[in-house]
Amino acid sequence: MAKYHEISTELIKEIVDGKYSGQGKLPTEKELSEHFDTSRNTIRSAINLLTDEGYVYKVQGSGIYLRPVNFDESTNLNLIKGFSSEQQSETSKIKILKLELIEADQRLASELNCDVGEALYYLRRIRYVNNEPVRVEQSYYRQEVVPYLGREIAEASIYDYLTQNLKLQIGFADRKICADYLAKEDAELLGLAENDPALVVKEKTYLSNGQIVNLGEAVLHFQKISLFSSAKSSE
Repeated sequence: MAKYHEISTELIKEIVDGKYSGQGKLPTEKELSEHFDTSRNTIRSAINLLTDEGYVYKVQGSGIYLRPVNFDESTNLNLIKGFSSEQQSETSKIKILKLELIEADQRLASELNCDVGEALYYLRRIRYVNNEPVRVEQSYYRQEVVPYLGREIAEASIYDYLTQNLKLQIGFADRKICADYLAKEDAELLGLAENDPALVVKEKTYLSNGQIVNLGEAVLHFQKISLFSSAKSSE
């Protein structure tokens, strides 16, 4: 993983843990470069990632401020770490419904830009918050890119495993959101009725070299999840 990615990950952890809540801003670029023993250009790249993901904003001549977000219970669509990685907290837990190796059919091969018959990890799981089901997720990972994916990993943060253990550099993610009706199986898992409304988030996650690492879909409980996205001026 690039140095600035490592620094941004560490800063996000510190922000979430409340380390900078008192002052409401990050240390200066100079202080951060000394703390992480790196160049100010590397620090700027890390801060740019935090800005893009909605954690901070920069005021010229004043500093790098923590961004106040008034959607504490909402899922942030801007986070590059992946939609299904949201809500990792003490009140969140994951139940694995299925984890197996399969062969890519024509549709999956086309979606993942791989060969028909290539080995894929198929993961289906349900996420709970405060012991209530909020999201049913299914994902496909190429074994060529992710050699091993076990239950102990799938029950935690797959993003952290990819970036910290496998040292993969996640580049970007594409997400499509649409409304749909719940299929019977998903409805039962979410404690809803078949044909109740649902939001469906479809996602592709790419490495920095453009290679697809994950194809995923999340079916959301319409009463228990809200989404938000932040935007900034292009000027």
